Amino acid sequence: MAKNQVVAIDLGTNTAKMVQLEQSSAAVHLINASVVTYPDKDDRQQVAESVKHLWESLGDPPMQRNLRSLFNRDRTEVAVALPRFLVNTKRLANLPAAGDEQLASIVAIAAETELPFRIEEAIFTYHDVQRTSETSSVELISTRRTTVTDYLDLLEQIGVSASAVTPSMIAIAEVAANSACTKPTFVVDIGAEQTDFCFIQGQKLRFSRSFRLGSIHLSEHLSRALDIDIETAAQERQHISASEAPTYTWTTQLIGELRRSIAAATAHRESNGFGTEEETGGYQDISLVEREIELWLCGEGARVPDLASACEAELDISTQLWNPLHALQQHASVDIRPVRPGIEAVLDEWGDTLAVPLGVGLSTLQPGPQVSLLPQEAAETLTQTTRQRQLFAAAGLGVLLIGGILFGGYTLQRAQQHRSEAVETQLAHYAQPMAAAKAQLGRELALTDMLAHHISPLDVLYALSEMFGDRTQVAWTNFNIINLHEPTTARITFNLESASHNAINTLLRALDRSGVFTNVRPGEVTTITQNRKQIFQVQVRCNLTASAIKAFAKKRYPMPEIPIGESAEDTELRLSPPNKETLEKEKNEKNSY
Repeated sequence: MAKNQVVAIDLGTNTAKMVQLEQSSAAVHLINASVVTYPDKDDRQQVAESVKHLWESLGDPPMQRNLRSLFNRDRTEVAVALPRFLVNTKRLANLPAAGDEQLASIVAIAAETELPFRIEEAIFTYHDVQRTSETSSVELISTRRTTVTDYLDLLEQIGVSASAVTPSMIAIAEVAANSACTKPTFVVDIGAEQTDFCFIQGQKLRFSRSFRLGSIHLSEHLSRALDIDIETAAQERQHISASEAPTYTWTTQLIGELRRSIAAATAHRESNGFGTEEETGGYQDISLVEREIELWLCGEGARVPDLASACEAELDISTQLWNPLHALQQHASVDIRPVRPGIEAVLDEWGDTLAVPLGVGLSTLQPGPQVSLLPQEAAETLTQTTRQRQLFAAAGLGVLLIGGILFGGYTLQRAQQHRSEAVETQLAHYAQPMAAAKAQLGRELALTDMLAHHISPLDVLYALSEMFGDRTQVAWTNFNIINLHEPTTARITFNLESASHNAINTLLRALDRSGVFTNVRPGEVTTITQNRKQIFQVQVRCNLTASAIKAFAKKRYPMPEIPIGESAEDTELRLSPPNKETLEKEKNEKNSY
């Protein structure tokens, strides 16, 4: 099944963020993520170079992307976020009741008198449609045309054409809706210079605003208050509590802006009504909403220590830090586990700041119409360019395909015939040597198996018996061994009885030093009384070392000693036959086991 991909780009004040998502039949997968910082945010050329580096981090050559996009297979779209402070919103109420097609024309007519600038200078769209039997109302979203073209021109410099321009508050609301946001919630994304405030109710965006306060303002305040440079201040802001000086001054400003935002959201909610019970998530009573409402903080500025607790104490609203990356992973059908290796570090460091690019990507992958401020002429140009590229690519591939089939068929036939003849000749030539080599290999393997030393229980018993020097101190009562056919996994178990702990410990140390036994594990020591004497009992488990086979082989087949000064070639090997006393001694030792 074909999959759709989207690259979502968030061009912030000091950093540019990018995520790449892929839509499959089961879920949305996070393929890639990257963040770059501008060396100089006021230098447009340096900003373009940073965005180019961000785009190249996809690691996907343009030609490969173009070939994949042919016939709409694995189609990749590019969507860019538009900051909330560059966007104007206004509720258009009391519009005539109409269907979706007629409503677009009605909104276009009503927008001419409601836009804060001339219609030819504006780009607008709408969302949050509410209908009754007699009227309709929508939330109008507009911005200047030059604002959008500035962002699009920046992408055009690196050869990228955007297919959607998504306002940041729409993106934040999309992530919140996919993060089990069941209660009325204020989502506050504290960026570098701007903070986005969104009110989510019934999993829809009901109100949003932006105010100029962010982490850079805190760094500048700390730099002045502590008389340090701005880089050091940026590090210090991560260690000074929000309730302590000098950070408390910035915290007070933030809480003041949150109070104004909450008041504006409340007034907007009361003036525009609640809508249906389904749209408001079941909350019809204003007092009930105020008791159940929550405040989520995210973004780089939310990393100030104890900021959530300070906001909760001052605003009397349940407040928590919100990581959109983790929230999507826990509550949505979004597989946040990165597909490409090497981006885990990016997600760990920047995951709490990716609400906007993640929301842009999810919004673009949603079926149906999108809330986008892409100019109509840009959309038409993109569509026309895509069709032309597909036609040229299809024609070129068709010619190459036909020529390749004709030439390949002829070449394949000749090559197959020649290869078949060569293979038959070589098989006839190597048949007899291969048979002889196979027979010789079989004989050598059989001989090797006969010469190889195989451990027997007697080898293990003999090695253990050498550890029991004094049988009056330690007695061996039980012995068990399994998996001896695989020495590396063999497990040996035996029971000991002794008159003292020291005797047992001495034996265990001898086992550890033997070089044959390893992982010696004594069990719990128990005591019994026999003939009015206290007897200590313990079960011991151990394994064989990797060199045990070699050690047992040396014991069973000792090498003869060669006198010093004589070479192995000149020395005659002399082995004395076993006498009667030696045989009787070995027999008694075996019977003692």
